[in-house]
Formats: sequence, structure tokens, C-alpha cells
Amino acid sequence: MAILDIFKRNKYKNVEQRSFDEWTNPILGTLNISSTTSYTAAKAMKLSTVYRCINLISDSIASLPLIPYTYKDKSGNIGNWKYINYDDTYYNLLNIQPNGLMSSNTFKKLLVVNMLLKGNGYVLIDRDKLGRVLNLILLNSDYIEPKIINNDLVYYDNYNKKSYDKTQIIHLLNYSTNGILGFSTITYAATTLGISYNSEEHTSNFFKGGASLAGILRPIAGVNINTAKATAAKDAFINALNSDLNGTSNSIVVLDSGLEYQPITISPKDAQLLESRQFNVIDVCRFFGVPPTMAFSETGKFSTAEQQQIDYLNNTITPLLEKIENEFFRKLFLQSEWNYSDLKFDVENLLRTDANTRADYYTKLFRVGGYTVNEIREKLNGGFPVSGGNRAFIEVNVQPTDALISEQTQVNDPDNQLDNQVKQNNE
Repeated sequence: MAILDIFKRNKYKNVEQRSFDEWTNPILGTLNISSTTSYTAAKAMKLSTVYRCINLISDSIASLPLIPYTYKDKSGNIGNWKYINYDDTYYNLLNIQPNGLMSSNTFKKLLVVNMLLKGNGYVLIDRDKLGRVLNLILLNSDYIEPKIINNDLVYYDNYNKKSYDKTQIIHLLNYSTNGILGFSTITYAATTLGISYNSEEHTSNFFKGGASLAGILRPIAGVNINTAKATAAKDAFINALNSDLNGTSNSIVVLDSGLEYQPITISPKDAQLLESRQFNVIDVCRFFGVPPTMAFSETGKFSTAEQQQIDYLNNTITPLLEKIENEFFRKLFLQSEWNYSDLKFDVENLLRTDANTRADYYTKLFRVGGYTVNEIREKLNGGFPVSGGNRAFIEVNVQPTDALISEQTQVNDPDNQLDNQVKQNNE
């Protein structure tokens, strides 16, 4: 069968290969950027703001169901109404268990973390001989290398020494200048994150040393001391400053006669340590597109939590959801299925509001036939469906101008019909 050739992993085993660096995108030209940076993801995740942004985005996406839909009519044939396809294998793979090692929540979270921290997230589509998807396997982004072979894209696994056709790999790119290889946010935020990391290190070292300052013990002018006396004075000074290790703090330091202490470092206030740490929160959030208030910063522009959540959904999460939906759809579904299938995230989990707002929301949709009684009860986790609850209702106060109910009543009135008949006969 011809379809089997699509899923052969060693299709290009003996074909001459060219590395990614040697290939020039015919559309984007020679746009390239170096992915090498002295700042690592391990260091970045030690920053509380980076950890919060990565965890927030990945958890938000992992909590959303990724729903496969099928367009069909009531008889089951291809139609124009969208139904959730619970019977398809894709629903269980995307929302319950993509493979035997992890749940769908863990799978989606790790995929997004790889995309944000490493620039690329790779998923291997494991199919049987008939082309049916059996498993979705998350690959280690550190070992996967995109290569151009005969003007075609191939993914090479440097760890397992295997080549995968582009139809076998779901590839999520974080930021890319060529559409082939993604770059981590940390690559671009290295300078800002480096400053943030150094600020945290300075704070840690400052308090680790008992919040004491470095300085010089020097003799007063005209006083000379020998080496032994200077060493003893230094040891006594250090022991007094570190006395908190023995259960005491704020000890009084007594200097030998003829010695004075002169600090040689600036204070945290002079270094504006607290202000710089607050600025780092906003700057890191700017790179990840997360509202600072959601990273527990005091800076905020929203008057309500609902407004903040909507802004977060529209500006931070939605672009990532579109990217994931499109890549999964075009790789999982065959081209012959594109016209009657769809794949969308259900974002209702991110739009949860207070009880009054939800009640007003459901009421308005019920009045225009958007929700039935049982559909609302299902959203509210009602214990059972009610009889007649599947009927949709609409308010009748608004009428079309070309079919007013009053005019229709007059036309259908028997007395009016008789009068009209008499008028016609007289004419």
C-alpha cells in the first residue's frame, strides 16, 4: 500500500544529508540566530519569576481538554454540524493517556515546558501498519536535530540513531526565524535573566554572611601592629560576626586598641537591590507575555480578576493554543479528513467566574437558545437531566419587521378572511 511509505522511519538512510546550517530557506533567506548562550535553563528555573511563568503557562494549557470534532448530519453522514468525536482514538490519546508512561495532563505540560525552555517540543506519532495512531511519545528535545535532505525535512534522533519522516513528528516551535528550528525564550532573555540571577545570588550571599559587610581592619594613624596581632584581631572580628551560628546574633564587636573598621562594599539600599528585583519581575514577565500580577507582582492594571483572566487568555494562551491545535491537527489527521474534522481546545476552564457572573452568562445564552436546560445543568454538574430539558427556547419580544405576529394574526383571523373575500368579490 502506498500509504505505508509515509510512515517508514529509515526512508532516507542512504541519501546524502546536509546539515541545517547549510540550508537556506527560499522564503526567509538567510535569517539565522545563534542558539548558544552562557545562560542555561537550569539557572533560569532557579528564578522565582521564570519558574512561575513557565509553570503557569504549562499548567494552564495542560488543564484544557483538546477535543476532536467531526462534521456530520443527524443520520451520521458528512454534514455541516460539529459533534465531539468520543469514539475516535484521538480523544483518548489527547485527554486520557497518550502513552503508557504518562497521563495527558503530564504529557501536555512537559511538551509546553520543552517548547518554552528549549525552543522546540517533539512528539513521535506511533502508528500501526494501517496508519492508525497507537501512541504519542514525547521525545527529548536535546537529542532531536532537524535536517534538510533533498529539500525535504527529516528529524534525526542522535540518541537512538534513527531518522523520522516529517509526518511522524509533531514539532512545536517557540520562536523561529525560519520555520524549521525554534529558539528558547531564555536565549533572547539571557541578559535580563542574568541580571536577575546575579541579583538573587547577591541577596543570597549577603544574608548567608549574616548580612555583614566586607571591610578593612586597619590601625589608626601612628599605630603599628605585628602580623600575629593583626591575625588575632581578624579572627576575633570574624568570630563575633558569625556568632549567630551558635544561637546568638547582633553580637557586639570589640576591637583592639589602635584598630578601626572601614567597610569596602555598598549597602543593599545603595545598590537598589529591592528595586532591581522588582523590576526584574516585570521584565521577565514581559518576555513570557504573562501579566505581572499573575506572577504575584504588586503591579497591576486590572480592576477585576475576570478582566485579568481574559487578558491572559487572549494575549498569552490563545496564540499558543492555536499553534498546538494546528500542528496536532495537520499531523494526526489525514488530508482526506481535513474537510470534515476539527481539533480545538475547550477554554472554559480558564473562564471560570464568580457565581453571579456565571448565572448571568447562562441566563443570557438560554434566552437566545444558546444553551438548553440540561446543557446548563451539565455545566453545573447537576445530578440528572430533567424531562424536556433538551428543548431550546428563545424570547419572542423581538420580531422580524417583515413577519410581525400581529399581522399574521389578522390574516389568519376568519372574520378578516371573510371581509377580504367580500372586498375581492365587489371589486
